[in-house]
Amino acid sequence: MVEERLDSASRDAAIGPGVASLLRAIANDLKRNDEAADADLGLAPGTFADLVAGRRAVTWELIQRVSAVWPVSERDLLPVRDDCPLGVRVHRFESSLKSARIIERGGAPYYEYRDTAMSRLASYRPEWIRMLRTVDNDDPGNPAVAWNSGHLLYQFTFFVGPVNYYYEWGGTKRCVRMRTGDSIFGLPFAPHTFTARDDTEPAYILALTYGGHLTGDPQRELSALGPAAGDHLALSLSPEAGQAELLKGLLRGRMFTLPELSARCHLSVVELEAILAGHRQPSGQELAVLAEALDVAVRDLLLPAAGTVDGVAVQLAATARSWWYPAEDDRAFRVTQLARTAIHPHTTALTVDVLANDEPDHNSFQTYQHQYVYVLDGVGSARMSWEHAGRRHHETISGGDSAYVKPGVPVRFSRTGPGILRLLVLRIGGSVTTEVRSALGAMPAGGVERYLAESQLWYDPKGGAR
Repeated sequence: MVEERLDSASRDAAIGPGVASLLRAIANDLKRNDEAADADLGLAPGTFADLVAGRRAVTWELIQRVSAVWPVSERDLLPVRDDCPLGVRVHRFESSLKSARIIERGGAPYYEYRDTAMSRLASYRPEWIRMLRTVDNDDPGNPAVAWNSGHLLYQFTFFVGPVNYYYEWGGTKRCVRMRTGDSIFGLPFAPHTFTARDDTEPAYILALTYGGHLTGDPQRELSALGPAAGDHLALSLSPEAGQAELLKGLLRGRMFTLPELSARCHLSVVELEAILAGHRQPSGQELAVLAEALDVAVRDLLLPAAGTVDGVAVQLAATARSWWYPAEDDRAFRVTQLARTAIHPHTTALTVDVLANDEPDHNSFQTYQHQYVYVLDGVGSARMSWEHAGRRHHETISGGDSAYVKPGVPVRFSRTGPGILRLLVLRIGGSVTTEVRSALGAMPAGGVERYLAESQLWYDPKGGAR
């Protein structure tokens, strides 16, 4: 049928560029040259060579065939579609307004949602949310308060106006009175909700949810392994218990006995038993010798402190720390630290007051993290400029505009008038973890290029010497 052909064509077109290099890399990993790949996949001779050279399009049907024959998933052959070719995506206030929708709870309007800047490259799902339910007390049991059941994504929340924040942890419900500039960080699946305290002034939040490393491949892998595996792999955030679980896992992985580990690290079996039982934490010196014995970095033996109390970290504006950037005597920006937690060391949440009238190079907001920027309501506008792929770009931004910025892109902000514009900035780590960055740095010359887009066989068919 025509409809089926159109659907198939649409799926094939959506695969996008980059699949040829993924196909080559997987075949190399499985030690299949072009002829072996043709034979495995039931292709005519020369077809696989055409596919990996880009002379023939890779179809969804072929991807399904590959995943059926080889031990790879369809997802391994689907490249990420770059929706940010200029390095920055700007989402205008007008576009946010067009996305507005009212969600009811209990048969009456509860929230107004609006989309802000998002990208396929990052796990952000940031929303502007206005509270439509007003309460006259701070009772978390108020029947006017409609709770959610929690959600997977971590949530950083920035508050504007008189907003009540409610959260539940361990069966206990709480309410915190929030005001403009306050912020919180919340853990996944913790029930929470928000209401307004006054319907005569704006009351809304920037709910910047993101997956961290919970979404994507880890979630899919654990879904396939099952709940028992998930429970087995989960580490306690209790310092002693978590440390013990981590060490015991490494011992099992290496099939070390306690006497063998003791001989390698020169800690007695009795001392090791106390550590592995969770009775005490190892000292810094003990961690160093354990890391050397297990052939890992010391940080691989450390668990992050949760940094949350009852599932949340609260930062009130009244006690938030601020400083000048880039220097005390070069006050281009005033930066204020918002809620954060050590469980996410590569997440940074800030408000930034733009004071600079120009854009010197040293004022760039360049970072290894994915960046989300929202222009909070204020006076005037700002100029936003950046370089990407050898080209310079610029935009004028004002209240309600938002942007996504790729890692490594140097973006600069300056005032375009007498007013001061305040930016909400959330930076998160992506899939390129410290381990991946270290591996990239350890590759020989040309290795990074091949890692990003493999185009050659792993050996020379002619047998020539290098």
